[in-house]
Amino acid sequence: MASDPEPLIPEVLDPMSDENASPSSLTPEPQPTHLRAADLQPLVDRFVEEKGVNCVEDTQRLSATALTRFVDYWMGPGRGIPYSVDLIVGFRDYLKAEKLAVKTQELYLSAVRSFGTWLKASGLTPWNPAQQVRGPKTKEGFRKQPLTVEQVETLLGSMDESTLEGLRNKTIIYLLLKTGMREIELVRANVEDYQAAPDGQILRVQGKGRHDRTEFVVILPEVQVWLERYLASRPRLQGEDPLFLTLGKRHGHRVAPRTLRGIICTALKVAQLKKPVITGHSLRHTAATMSLNNGAPATAVRDMLRHASLKQTNIYVHTLNRVKDGGERFITQY
Repeated sequence: MASDPEPLIPEVLDPMSDENASPSSLTPEPQPTHLRAADLQPLVDRFVEEKGVNCVEDTQRLSATALTRFVDYWMGPGRGIPYSVDLIVGFRDYLKAEKLAVKTQELYLSAVRSFGTWLKASGLTPWNPAQQVRGPKTKEGFRKQPLTVEQVETLLGSMDESTLEGLRNKTIIYLLLKTGMREIELVRANVEDYQAAPDGQILRVQGKGRHDRTEFVVILPEVQVWLERYLASRPRLQGEDPLFLTLGKRHGHRVAPRTLRGIICTALKVAQLKKPVITGHSLRHTAATMSLNNGAPATAVRDMLRHASLKQTNIYVHTLNRVKDGGERFITQY
């Protein structure tokens, strides 16, 4: 019996494979489409506008950036290639050649897949070729490292809370370390989101990709002390006020994501902890790692981090177990 032929295009999913089966990928034969590069930009504009109704502003902006890059590719390096698997593979390889971060490549391809699904649902194309193209190869795990207990103590001990700015910054970092909040969630938080609950205080958060605040993090008493001390330093608090404000020339505005990243980066540098694998996102990893190390169930950590599935949380579990129970520990002959 003859063996199955090798796929003509590398890293392309088999549309009939059970492993990759999904409603948008079960297309037995690629069907022709008359979509042209010159037609694309108005469709992209429509898609981004419609998507904006159901997503947060940052997600809408990312989709616009990714799809503009896709249009530029099809009008330039990909000129003449029909809307097909070949085009999507070419775009993926183009992003890689541009040396974009792997995470950025993944996000851009995800936007192209969503756009392809929208085109198909709108009756503009008979299939979504992007659904059959794998993203860049990545290893399951984290690109950033958590801090150790000693590093956390060094970080917090190096921060001066004697000024309003120092108090704000230390409160921010302690809050991130003790709750695992995403940076964007902290930026979006308002004073009224800090609330009393039957068993303590909570902070409602606008989760990733959401418009509402149905999720929350638990504010333990040691964090509550710092947060209320900072809020007490601000006169005339209103519920809709941002939880954290800018200082200096733009005093009184909501802390922006770039400002927050600067606060964290500066604190890490002062503590002599800043390095490529330790960034602001390391604070979230630290909260998860410390919680698991102290016996928290994976489900509790999943809820704290507001992961969509336990699979994401289990990466932390696997990483910890890999270090504790690594096969290297059984090599005792030499």
